[in-house]
Amino acid sequence: MSQDPFNKDHYLRTKLDEYHVEIPNFPMKPSRWERFINLLASPAKDPIDPIISTPNGLLLLKLVPIMGTAVFTLIQVFFL
Repeated sequence: MSQDPFNKDHYLRTKLDEYHVEIPNFPMKPSRWERFINLLASPAKDPIDPIISTPNGLLLLKLVPIMGTAVFTLIQVFFL
């Protein structure tokens, strides 16, 4: 199995010998700093996305701040 099929064809062998490709030496495993930067640069999951995807969730998202403001206002009115 150590026979080289390109040795039989002299023309093809000379053409292949003309091309020399230099492969750069680079580390296969990223450094700790690169992994940390990749962690910081990765996109975050949107926590509100499941709520917004439903029609009731969108309505709830609009009404909760209004109701919270009303509750804080009533607390201040009754206790102050």
